[in-house]
Amino acid sequence: MLNFSKNQNVYKWWVYSSISVVIFVQVGDQTGTNIAMPSMSAEFNADIPTVQWVYLLYTLCISSLLLPMGRFSDIFGRKSVYCSGLVVFVIGGIVATVSQNFPMLLIARAIQGIAVSMILANGMALLVEAFPKSERGLALGLYLSVIGMGGLLGTLLSGYLVSEYGWRSLYMASVLVSSAGLFLSLFVIQKNSSVTPMVNSKFDWYGAIFSAATLSSFLLAMTFSHTLGWGSLPVLSGFLISVICLILFVWRERAFDYPMIDLSLFKNPIFFVGTLGRFLTFMAGSSVFFLMPFYIIQVMDLSPFRAAVLSAPMPIMMTLTSPFSGKISDKFGTKWPTLFGLFCWGFAIFISTTLTVNSTQLMVLVIHFFAGAGNGIFQSPNQSSIVSVVSSEKYGVVTSVISMVRTAGNLTGTAVATSVVVLTMSSMGFQPNLSILESVSDPQKIGISRAFTLATAIVVISFSLNIFGRNIKFVSPKTN
Repeated sequence: MLNFSKNQNVYKWWVYSSISVVIFVQVGDQTGTNIAMPSMSAEFNADIPTVQWVYLLYTLCISSLLLPMGRFSDIFGRKSVYCSGLVVFVIGGIVATVSQNFPMLLIARAIQGIAVSMILANGMALLVEAFPKSERGLALGLYLSVIGMGGLLGTLLSGYLVSEYGWRSLYMASVLVSSAGLFLSLFVIQKNSSVTPMVNSKFDWYGAIFSAATLSSFLLAMTFSHTLGWGSLPVLSGFLISVICLILFVWRERAFDYPMIDLSLFKNPIFFVGTLGRFLTFMAGSSVFFLMPFYIIQVMDLSPFRAAVLSAPMPIMMTLTSPFSGKISDKFGTKWPTLFGLFCWGFAIFISTTLTVNSTQLMVLVIHFFAGAGNGIFQSPNQSSIVSVVSSEKYGVVTSVISMVRTAGNLTGTAVATSVVVLTMSSMGFQPNLSILESVSDPQKIGISRAFTLATAIVVISFSLNIFGRNIKFVSPKTN
């Protein structure tokens, strides 16, 4: 392992480089899998509802295990869990590459989902740990810029590989690059930095089970709500199981001496506003991610490639603005950059409510420009404010919460936006299916405008929460 004890300024950039390689691969792998799913469907003769489990199972494994893996790493060491996750990811990639049937591919994606939960639970924490506290916002902004680059370049590279060499080449490439990332991480990341693993703590296995069950049942219910119906027995059962498991989780965390997460954190207004505002913002923003491709391809009648070009400003702006916003928040605080990011998000979504069949491509570009800027400007200070309320020993579990809230917000927002469109179409006599949008003359009449209007209202709530919520007093201050 390289020795950076005399130059921490050099060390932080080596850590950033090693983590950037890995995160870029994770983002590219996820977007590439979405591109490759039609090819997988054709090869394994799987219909769309079946092949979607390639994405869904992967996402569920990540979301449900993020919190346990974050806590696990806080106890036993971040580098160990992080590098172990890379090893497991490579194994999953090899299994995916040689998959002979669809169940084998699903097993591979589940393995990779578990691995990514180990990686994401520690990547951000390791990076924040490597940078001084005065540069925390910059570190998080740089982390987000890699995600933005992965979303743009990863999609292009993945599309090329799938088109030229088949979907298996995607996983073969991820195995090779991830192996390089593992090698770099092993030699660069210091095992004993400023944080000592909490070896005297005990891992809360029951808490891990309850938290995983809460998230997985909630996300499954949300995912299938628009197809099965919000009032269907499976969806209602999923929500009921989620509520019961959440109650059991809270009970367990209060009773156990070494809880998965310190629930008193939610009494801190900075942490509470940061996490709730983050959930609401991603819930609203997911409407742009999900509905805009339908509008561009099926309403504007443009090609998928053209849709990709029109969507490109979003990851580009996220890449450019997130480090700048993080640096600003380091100097002037997190409140105002957060609010400005929310303003850009809200402006983009509000413009989306005015889209019609005759809207120009320039208007779509403007929407994605402000959406990407809002995303990048908002996330850096938002994450920095959440991390700031805990000591470095708890970075793992708190950064896991950050990632978990983002995923839950995205899936919830997608389910709600889809339901708004589908219910509106049903009420107007159309078949409740997004695939027939091209036969409808005005997108406002099929619920897209209503979905964007609801999303705008949610951003306004998040904006108001970030203005006034930080002054909430949950508990009276203690006096000596």
